Amino acid sequence: MKAINSINNIPLHYARLVNHPYGTLGEQRNFSIDSNFHEVLKDAFDEVFANCPLGKPEVVTTAGIFVNKPGQHGHGTAFDLDAVFWKDKTLITTNFIHQKELYLGIESFLRKHFGIVLNYYYRGHEDHWHLDTSVSVDYNESSKSETLYLQMVLKYIYGKPVIIDGLSGPQTRNYTNEVFNRLNINTPITTKANYLKFLDITGKVAFKLSEEKTTPLQLLENLETVINQLPAANKHVVKGAFNTFVDNDETATWLNSVTNHHDLDSVIDHVLAS
Repeated sequence: MKAINSINNIPLHYARLVNHPYGTLGEQRNFSIDSNFHEVLKDAFDEVFANCPLGKPEVVTTAGIFVNKPGQHGHGTAFDLDAVFWKDKTLITTNFIHQKELYLGIESFLRKHFGIVLNYYYRGHEDHWHLDTSVSVDYNESSKSETLYLQMVLKYIYGKPVIIDGLSGPQTRNYTNEVFNRLNINTPITTKANYLKFLDITGKVAFKLSEEKTTPLQLLENLETVINQLPAANKHVVKGAFNTFVDNDETATWLNSVTNHHDLDSVIDHVLAS
């Protein structure tokens, strides 16, 4: 075990205190970490931020590395990533709905290094990514966390109307095969080399999409996603108000005049050619 307060000269801060609450820059701290796991983190951060269009961040906040409890945290071989702060932009993990492309770009490259990545849709991890190396990097259809990620990128990056439930069924497999064919990747996804290639291309496509301007229709889609996550007691009323707005004749006319989607094919072609 060793103590660190930065990774690749990126300061590590803690923001889970009353005077430094979640979502703020927090304060720089020392964290205990397993030496081998530290090397994996350094390699992962190198690749993530070398590909991220925002470049190297000024601060990363973490909920912890070594924690005195059972599991990988108890060995200093797990990392909880709360937020990333650049000079002019911030990604806070609870803000996934509004920063899907940037979030999934980062996660795609993280998954090339960590066999376990628990994300926004994995219960209890809405406010951080949990990263550890307790299993090897590959795609296993029985893995809920890996299938959640796959379904998230199928829907939010590649525009496939897949249900995000963490269960790999015929719908998920069919859309996966469609996307692999478009990306010129051999199937199945369960072959490690194919999976790694998918992660790499998807990360680059997601990052490219994150640079494009958000359209009003995307903002409405984000709002609808938030509404669908509300408790049932509140969802009905809010959903009714949302539908009334969207179904209004003047609103519908305006929405029909707005271009919804980015040119995904051009983005994919650009990434494949680079």
